Amino acid sequence: MKKQTNCRVVLSGSPGGGKTSLINALKKNHYAAFEEYSRSLIQSARENGTENLFLEDPLYFSEQLFLGRQKQFEAASQYAKPKNNIVFYDRGVHDVYAYLLAIDKATPFWKKKVEAFTYDFVFLVPPWEEIYTPDEQRLETFEEAAYYYPFLKETYEVQHRVVELPYTSIAARVDFITSYIQRHG
Repeated sequence: MKKQTNCRVVLSGSPGGGKTSLINALKKNHYAAFEEYSRSLIQSARENGTENLFLEDPLYFSEQLFLGRQKQFEAASQYAKPKNNIVFYDRGVHDVYAYLLAIDKATPFWKKKVEAFTYDFVFLVPPWEEIYTPDEQRLETFEEAAYYYPFLKETYEVQHRVVELPYTSIAARVDFITSYIQRHG
């Protein structure tokens, strides 16, 4: 396997806090980025008659999600020369453990499994009610979405320095992220 030289950057945090909009803006600025894997997993389950796979079978959902995010993590080297040698992820493998913690299904097995992975930078989007919008795959209420945030922060802080993004425009958040990476990279 090719040695990883690209900088791995995770955008995580509260559902509906603006991660996907940030990923889309970064892609428009020619950065390499992986989209949120859970959206395709949720859509596939719904097409097969399961309304909310995470709630109906959280361990199966988590295993499938982990495998998809692991593939994304390993695929960072597929980008031979990404812009500024940076690859962005809309959520990372640690999110799996954080969500299991939130529903009291986390185990030492899962903790060890996700701690085998590290990212160079982790940016969290905090809960932001003013922009929160449920959709076909985002099934939580705002209160439910906000509930997950402390679990995500706690999980990432075990291995990473976590930077919380300000409540501001997408363009300002992109500038904040790229400037931060440039200063600390």
